[in-house]
Amino acid sequence: MRTFPNPSFTGDSADISRLVAEVRCGEVPPYTPSPSRANRALADLLTRDPGRLDPAAPDSVFATGPRPETGQPVPFLPRERLLTRDEQRTAAECFARVLAGGELTSGPAVTEFEDALADFLGVPHVVGTGSGTDALVVALEAVGVGHGDEVIMPANSFAATENAVWARGATPVLVDVDPDRHTLDPALVEAAVGPRTRAILPVHLYGRLADVPALVQVARRHGLRVVEDACQAIGVTGVGKYTDAAVLSFNPYKNFGLTGKAGAVVTRDDELAARARRFSYHGFDPKRKNVKEGGYGLNARMDNSTAAVGLGLLPRLTLRNYRRAFLARRYLDGCAELAANGSVLLPAFEPDHAWHLFGVRVTAGRAARDSIRAHMRSTGRVETDIYYPVLTHRQQTPLHRELFGQVVLPRTEHLHETVLHLPLHNDLSLAEQDRVIEALHAAVRATVR
Repeated sequence: MRTFPNPSFTGDSADISRLVAEVRCGEVPPYTPSPSRANRALADLLTRDPGRLDPAAPDSVFATGPRPETGQPVPFLPRERLLTRDEQRTAAECFARVLAGGELTSGPAVTEFEDALADFLGVPHVVGTGSGTDALVVALEAVGVGHGDEVIMPANSFAATENAVWARGATPVLVDVDPDRHTLDPALVEAAVGPRTRAILPVHLYGRLADVPALVQVARRHGLRVVEDACQAIGVTGVGKYTDAAVLSFNPYKNFGLTGKAGAVVTRDDELAARARRFSYHGFDPKRKNVKEGGYGLNARMDNSTAAVGLGLLPRLTLRNYRRAFLARRYLDGCAELAANGSVLLPAFEPDHAWHLFGVRVTAGRAARDSIRAHMRSTGRVETDIYYPVLTHRQQTPLHRELFGQVVLPRTEHLHETVLHLPLHNDLSLAEQDRVIEALHAAVRATVR
């Protein structure tokens, strides 16, 4: 079997392997809230059991032994391994503390988590919500999107993006993507602006940031608002700093996954944050429950129990992102030969990427891509996937056929027909990754002539 050495980095690129080693041995501490916002729950946990969140504790992610055992399939995203065993213990302890106190829905952990996450992201305001979808709806309402408006967005995203627009009574306007980033093309966005356009909703696809500076310039020229769908991009510098708002998801499958559905609205705007807090909790005055300040609102606030788990796991987020970058760099090195001979196109290793997903594009087209996936599954025993299997304008509902039946997005469609996603998650071992790389090489040799 071929071997794939660990990557090394020089120059201005982040030395992921060095950073990982330093974090794990404790030389670079994981994130903790600033003293002014130190949360009581986390402080109590660390005081009572200092080793619980110790980054130097044994961690099987970088173990060289195979997991699962040799001959067993390498899963794409194993649900039982979304949290490590140590993370599961931390989550269980945090939840048990809240359960014992009975504050499962509302409680102090929500504000503490919001403050801690705001510190981490370097923004003034975070509003915790019940899901990423809730956060999208809340953010769009907060920037003024309503009935009859249009919102410009891409077609290659999860259904939550379009659903949030529909939920506000607005209509999605689908625009094609940049050929390199695969996120909204600012020039095409500007061409799509019309009299009813209210907002631009870029998606940081697979964790790679859209061209936010260019999109903000377009928005300013036309008096539009910009809300980032950053559900796959937590931890990337700049999220939420230059737009009206950004939206995060803490679904268990995300880079920072918790123990249920949760999300957040991130913003620098005081008034927008106040509107988001009010709308996300029945229109109530944030300081006076049951006293309405707005006409109506949603039951969309984050639960206290989920926020408590978030406080316990937040210190691990930086290491999680280092792990993903490390594994992404290793994929790029291991697949470099396939890229050099023109079989696949690889993503660029850029600092504006959270590596929520690792996609490779098969240059020979859709049939070859599908054959490679089948070969990797049957012969290599490696699972791959395609995010997202159905583009927005190709959904077969009466609504989609009526509005998007004539929509053609050549770049988006070409990406969709040629991309496949390799396993990349927080608990992927190097031995498993070696098997994935080897299976991809073998599949390309067997199927692409």
